Amino acid sequence: MEKPSKNWNGIRQAVLDRARRSAIEPLEPLFKIHAAVCIYYVVGCMYFQLFDRPETLSLIESIQLLTVALAGILVPVLTGTVFTLHFASERLQKLARE
Repeated sequence: MEKPSKNWNGIRQAVLDRARRSAIEPLEPLFKIHAAVCIYYVVGCMYFQLFDRPETLSLIESIQLLTVALAGILVPVLTGTVFTLHFASERLQKLARE
């Protein structure tokens, strides 16, 4: 079996680089968003678990409770998205190194 030509390797490298720039790089802010949502969720849960509150919630505490609940819903969704993005990025890098 013959080795691929230099032209073929150049085209392949260009295609993989373009795929990384068009598919992976625009989604990289999801890593920071995921980290921020996880931190907000953990801090919010700790706040509502550890601090005593009066029996009625104020408007601000109600909004905080709803945003922490929304963060709790977003954590598994973003985790799956971030894992998929990470594995796709690793796969493209592995293909580019070959």
